[in-house]
Amino acid sequence: MTARQLLVIAVPALPAIAAAAIAAARPAGWSTPTVAVGERSSRWAVRAASAAFAVAVVVAVVVAVDGPVAAVVEGGDGNALVGLHASRVTTLLGLLTTGVGLVVQSFASRNLQGDLRGRRFFVLASLLTATTTSVAFAATLGLLCAAWIVAGVALAALVAHRATWLPAPRSARRTRRNLQVGDGALLAATLLAVVSVGEIDLRSPAAAAEELAHASIPVLGWSVLPVVAVLLTVASISRSALVPLHRWLPATIAAPTPVSALLHAGVVNGAGVLLVRLAPVFGSSATATHAAFAAGAVTTCYATTVMLVRSDVKGNLAWSTAGQMGFMTVQVSIGASTAALLHILGHGMYKAALFLGAGGSVTARQRHRQRPAPRAVAPGVRLGVALLVPAAALWAAYLVIHPHLSTAASVLVTVFAWGTAARGVDGWLRSAPFRPVPAVATAALGAVAGVFAYIGGLTALETYVAPALPAEVAEPVSAALLVATLAAITLVVAVVWFTPGERMRRLRGRAYALVLTSAPFASRLTTRGSSTGVAPVPESRHLRARREPVQTTRST
Repeated sequence: MTARQLLVIAVPALPAIAAAAIAAARPAGWSTPTVAVGERSSRWAVRAASAAFAVAVVVAVVVAVDGPVAAVVEGGDGNALVGLHASRVTTLLGLLTTGVGLVVQSFASRNLQGDLRGRRFFVLASLLTATTTSVAFAATLGLLCAAWIVAGVALAALVAHRATWLPAPRSARRTRRNLQVGDGALLAATLLAVVSVGEIDLRSPAAAAEELAHASIPVLGWSVLPVVAVLLTVASISRSALVPLHRWLPATIAAPTPVSALLHAGVVNGAGVLLVRLAPVFGSSATATHAAFAAGAVTTCYATTVMLVRSDVKGNLAWSTAGQMGFMTVQVSIGASTAALLHILGHGMYKAALFLGAGGSVTARQRHRQRPAPRAVAPGVRLGVALLVPAAALWAAYLVIHPHLSTAASVLVTVFAWGTAARGVDGWLRSAPFRPVPAVATAALGAVAGVFAYIGGLTALETYVAPALPAEVAEPVSAALLVATLAAITLVVAVVWFTPGERMRRLRGRAYALVLTSAPFASRLTTRGSSTGVAPVPESRHLRARREPVQTTRST
């Protein structure tokens, strides 16, 4: 075994070894306090995560210079039986999982200081980092499936970290039930593929798709390929909290902030990781791509709507993640795998930072920090700049940069870039404490820089991963269906939002109330079984013994 192969194995192995060492370690004596054990566990976990991230950086450089590295056990036909494979796609995913694991566990070593269950947290967090990294690097579908299932189990256990708080175990049970649906689907797809053609070698998913296309289910006579593709879609819908299996993700706000950051940045994007890695298999079935497109589009609209009405920080971020996962799935379903990969990387880093800074956001709200009053920009000027400047920036970017996108991918990328830039420009012009002319100038400059950065970054990533990621899939969602869906969404929003009249005002109020009451699952977890609205917390025997009754007197 070469040094490069050992490096690839070390990336997921280091956090796994740390998890096993922390779990197996025992205090030096009965006098060792539990808090000290937790602090020692945090040091071991952070050091292992640091080493894993450093090795992942080295592996990424090696792969970029010398090409893919495979540490596999091969069968007689040359196909991989088990092992890890580092390509340009998998190394980027490995950098994300190990980097998020390092940052989150470093934060948790301070945030959970003194937590009596800190040791348990670092065992599960290290295990989750190891399994998600194994999903990224797995060279066979069997290993990917095993790591996928263990990651789901570790995630559900982490959600229940605050076991004495009533919503936490209930959220964990809901998470476990929903994830088991996807785990069962992926396990069924793996078993069906292995029985039909043998172990699937993920070093060449296109060849695996061709083999599955020529295999059939003995009793039913169906082709194996579309069945496997649909099962992969079900697994993705479950792991990324898409409609109808979406309600487990908002319920996880009962978990501590480090768990939320680890979940939203490195685990919930499982749909993108699975479907991008198996793009030739998933994209060969029109049923699978259209089912994923429908689930992603509905989730994007619904979750984004709920996000706009949520007032709590973590609830807002949780529904935002659900909407982002829906959009990412839409990207994969139209064949824009590179755009989906860029979305996975960008969203993972951004959402981890938001969750770890959620406490600061709450503190800032409570302090009511005074900001300079914004200068008035005329509504017509604001609307014109928000609509026209991003459009002109996109036109210029496409003239200078030439991304290799399909028609559907071009439409979605253009709409996403234009909508994001327009929303940013409008928000800046509403709040900028400058005079109108400097505010418009800075807004225009920011829109142009953002559009060029997105189109340029997408093109650079497309060029980098071109050898390892197919530019198109066999049965993507057509551009016509995508345009029709975007037009329908735009029409509904325009009618509901801009139509005047008392009847439409009442309809908007009812829609707002419906969304507001159908979404906050965590609050119902808290109030269920409690007339006061506060979940009862079990009281320990020692605290109950020390509590002194309060004597009260009443005058008659």
